[in-house]
Amino acid sequence: MIKEIEILGVTFGFKISKGSDGDDFSRERLLKTKLLNLIFILFLIVISKNFYMLNMKKYEVGEVVTKNIYAPQTILYNDKIKRRLIVEEIVESSKQSYQYLPQVREKTFKIVNEFFDEVLKDKERGKLDLEKLCYISENKLSSEDIERVFSQNIDSIKQLKSKTIQVISKAYDYGVIDENGELAIYSPKENIFLGISPQNIELIKKFLEANYIWNESEQNQPISEKITQIQDQIKKIQAGELLLRKGERVDEVKQLLFERLGVYSEKENIVFFVLTFLYLMICSVIFFPITLYKFKQYILKKNIYRSLLLILTISFLIYRFFAIREYVYIIPYEAIIFLLFMLYDKKFAFFMGVIGVFFLFPLVDYDSIFLILAFFSVILTFFYTEKILTRQKLIATGMKIAVIKFFLYVIIAYLSGVEQELMIYQGSEIVLSGIISGMLTIAILPYFEKTFNILTTFALIELGDMSHPLLKLLSTQAPGTFHHSMMVSSLSEAAATAIGANPIFARVASYYHDIGKIKRAKFYIENQENAEEEHAKLSPSLSAMIITSHTKDGNQLGREYKIPKEIRDIMFEHQGTTLLAYFYNKAKQLNPNVSEENFRYSGPIPQTKESAIIMLADSVEAAVRSLDEKTPQKIEAMLRKIIDTKIEEKQLIDSDITFRELEIIIKTFTKVLMSIHHVRIKYPGQK
Repeated sequence: MIKEIEILGVTFGFKISKGSDGDDFSRERLLKTKLLNLIFILFLIVISKNFYMLNMKKYEVGEVVTKNIYAPQTILYNDKIKRRLIVEEIVESSKQSYQYLPQVREKTFKIVNEFFDEVLKDKERGKLDLEKLCYISENKLSSEDIERVFSQNIDSIKQLKSKTIQVISKAYDYGVIDENGELAIYSPKENIFLGISPQNIELIKKFLEANYIWNESEQNQPISEKITQIQDQIKKIQAGELLLRKGERVDEVKQLLFERLGVYSEKENIVFFVLTFLYLMICSVIFFPITLYKFKQYILKKNIYRSLLLILTISFLIYRFFAIREYVYIIPYEAIIFLLFMLYDKKFAFFMGVIGVFFLFPLVDYDSIFLILAFFSVILTFFYTEKILTRQKLIATGMKIAVIKFFLYVIIAYLSGVEQELMIYQGSEIVLSGIISGMLTIAILPYFEKTFNILTTFALIELGDMSHPLLKLLSTQAPGTFHHSMMVSSLSEAAATAIGANPIFARVASYYHDIGKIKRAKFYIENQENAEEEHAKLSPSLSAMIITSHTKDGNQLGREYKIPKEIRDIMFEHQGTTLLAYFYNKAKQLNPNVSEENFRYSGPIPQTKESAIIMLADSVEAAVRSLDEKTPQKIEAMLRKIIDTKIEEKQLIDSDITFRELEIIIKTFTKVLMSIHHVRIKYPGQK
C-alpha cells in the first residue's frame, strides 16, 4: 500500500507492506521485538554522541598542540579567569587609595611568637597561666580559645604556631584591609586557609590587624564595592572558531575552555562513555518491563507504534545534532509532548514523555535544570490536555506552560548560580520555545492523523459537527434514529465524564453508532410512521437479518465517509453479541429447533469503557421511552434490570468496567433521563 504525505506543497510517497508478524512470531515475541527495536534506536542515537570521546586527547597546561583546534559548537561561557585578573588589577590599583602600615606586620608576629612560646612553657610546667596569656594576646583571644590551644600536645601547638605565622605572612603580602570596621583579606590567586580546620581559621583571624587603612582624603570607592560591580565576563565562542594554532601552548584559560566546550574534557573519556552506557542500560531496564506489561496494547497497534517511533526518532535526532548547550532550551520540546498527548492515551503519553526525558538527559550534557523543566512540561501537559479542545487553545496552553517554566527556570537558575546574562538568554528561549511548540504541533498533527489514521480530540470535534455529510444524511433519512443517537450521546457523555472515561469520544461515537440504519430506516421502530409494522410482512429470520445488518452497514458507510476505525468499532460493539429475543421467540414458535446464533449480533462485545457506556445508553434510552410513568424509582429499576442482563450475558467482561463505575453510571443515567423526561405542570385548559 502506498502512503503519500504532502508537506509545504511537496508530496512524499512511501510503501507500507503488511508483514507476516502473526505467522513468524507469537503475540508476546512480536511485542518484545518491537520494544527492543524502539529502545535500540533511542539507545544508538544517544550513545553515538559519546563515540567521539573515545578518541579525544587530554591537553595539559603548558603542552604544545600539534594541530589547529577548532570549536565544535557555539557556546556562551563565563570567563572566570578574566574576572579574577580584573579583581587582581583592582586590588593592586586600589591599594594606592589606602595608607600602608608596615609596623602592623612586626607587631602581629611579635604577639604570635610570644603567645605560642608562653603556651609551650605552660605546657611543660603543666599549668596554664590564663591571665598572662590574655595579656600577651592583648585580649584578642577568648579564654576558650586559649584553653583549646593549651589542651593540644606540644607537637600540635608547634605545628599550629608555624601554620599561623605562614598564613599571617601571606595575608599581609596580599593586604589586610579595614573597610567600615571589618577586615578583608584579598587573596584572589589562592586560598591561604587551605587545609586548616574552621576553628583554627577563626583563631588565626583574631591575631590579624589591618595593614591597609582607607585614606579618607581619597574619593575613590572601597575595593569591595568596586569588585561587586564587576560583571560576569560572558564570552561567545562560535562553532568552527580557531581556539589554538599548531605549535602554541595550552594555558589555563584554554584548558578550561576546552572542558567547557565538552571536547577536551578533564574527565577520563572512557569512564564517561561507560557511565553513559550504564545510565542508558538502567533506563532501558526500567522502560522495557513497564511498557511490556502496562502498555502492550499500544505497542501492538501498528499505527500507534509507527507514529511513536517516528516522533521519538526525529526528536532525538534533532537533539543529537542541534542541541547546543546554551541553545538547548529553544528547541520546542513541548511540541513533542503535545503530539504524544494529542495522539495517544493520557497515561501512555505521560509514560512515554517521562521515558523520553530520561533518554534525552545525556544528549543535553546532563543539564539538571533541563531535566527538571522537561519533567514539569510533561506533568503540566498531563493536566492541561483535557482542556485542549481547539487548536487555538493548544497555542494558548503552550504559552501558559512556557510562562510557568520561565519563572521556575529563573528560580532554579538563580539558586544554582547561573550567570545573569545566560539566565536572560535561556529564559527568553524558554518563552519562545513555548510559543513555537503550539504552532508547530498544529502544523504537524494533521499529518499524523491522516498518515497513521489516529483519532485525536481535534478530529473528534470535527466529526461531531452536525454539518458532517453523514450526520446530515442520518437526520433526513432516519430522523427517529438521529433523535435517538442525540439522546444516547447525552447519556454517554455524562456517564463517561462521571467515571473518568473520554466524554468527547463517547459523545461523537454515539452520533454514529446507529448510522447503518440509514440503509433500511423504515424497519426500525423509531423511524416508523403511524405505528406501521414493516416486520409483520417478514419472517422472523429475515427480520433478524435486517436488524442485525445495521452494524455491518454502518461500518461500510463509515468507510465510504472516512470515519475512523475507533468509531466504526463502536458500530459493532454497541450491540455486542446480544440476542434478538423477540424475533427468536417468534421463530421458535414456528420451529422449535431454530438456532439461537442466527438471532444474535455478530459482535464483538465492548472492548473499552466508552463502548460499554454506549451499549448501556443505547439499551436504556429505548427502554425508558416505553415507560408510562417516568419516575426516578422506575427509571433506576429499569436501568438495573438492563445492566444486570448485560452482566449475565457477559457483554461487559472485556471493557474493564467495574461495579463501582456501573453504580456511578446508573446514578448519572437516572439524573440525565429525569432532566429529559421531567413532568410538566398542567396549565388551566390543558387535558
